[in-house]
Amino acid sequence: MSDASHAALPADGDPAAHTGTEWFALGQRAEADGDLDAGLRAYATAVARDPRQPEWHYRLGCVRRKLGLLAEAAVAFRRAAELAPEEARHLLNLGTVLDRLGQREEAVRSYQGALSRDPRNAEAHNNLGAIYAEAGRAEEAVRSFEAAIAARPDAQGWQNLGLVHFHQDDFERALHCFEQALLLAGDSALGHYYAGLCQMRKGLYREATVRFRRAFELDARLGRAQFHAGACLHKVGRYDEALLALRRALESFPEDPRLHYQLGLTCDALLLHQEARQHYRHARAVNAGGFGGTL
Repeated sequence: MSDASHAALPADGDPAAHTGTEWFALGQRAEADGDLDAGLRAYATAVARDPRQPEWHYRLGCVRRKLGLLAEAAVAFRRAAELAPEEARHLLNLGTVLDRLGQREEAVRSYQGALSRDPRNAEAHNNLGAIYAEAGRAEEAVRSFEAAIAARPDAQGWQNLGLVHFHQDDFERALHCFEQALLLAGDSALGHYYAGLCQMRKGLYREATVRFRRAFELDARLGRAQFHAGACLHKVGRYDEALLALRRALESFPEDPRLHYQLGLTCDALLLHQEARQHYRHARAVNAGGFGGTL
């Protein structure tokens, strides 16, 4: 078919006027142009013309997923996997939509199936590890993320592994992971933030302050980084800097009792006793009202 014939789908023409291959090509052009509805119609027509083509089912599943039609996408990916059982990507993508549908055990089986076909599929290992981590299956999550790193040593895998160790209170291993991630992606605000949290938990307050400040520079939405920077600066006696950081954090979390309490401590250290009392009162009032801290 010429480029002109790919430019648009027939509006109300007879689908039988085109072969399944032609409809699939029309779908590819529409999808590439961002016209997902047209791509959906074309791929669905192609599949109806010849339901034995796994790639057609796969692309139909991809467009359905982009449109948020997750249950329908799962049907298409599952059919693609049945028609081409040796292909890992069909099962990998089936796992992603099952996961989003909340069908976690089925998603696990899909990811495991993908890995049986491609044992070094880093994305499948990472996705599987995320499910294990959310389910509290820390050892399995660690194994999955370590396998992902062995297959593709990128920042995502190191950061995922670091988060598991962090939530297990193993701050030494977690810090190592976040530092490895930052060697590969030094502009990761969350990487600096979590490295700072690990250093803070280890009592490395000066080093943690540098991390928190860098995290906030990279992503100004991380008001929590300002709070932790302020707390660390207070620990090392840099009260003026601590007060500035905590006041910036207050812009993001004006009702957080932990922040007001820390501000009270810092104001007291600077002999700003009246302001300190205001923050202590605010902290008590918020806690008395049943509000939990966000930091």
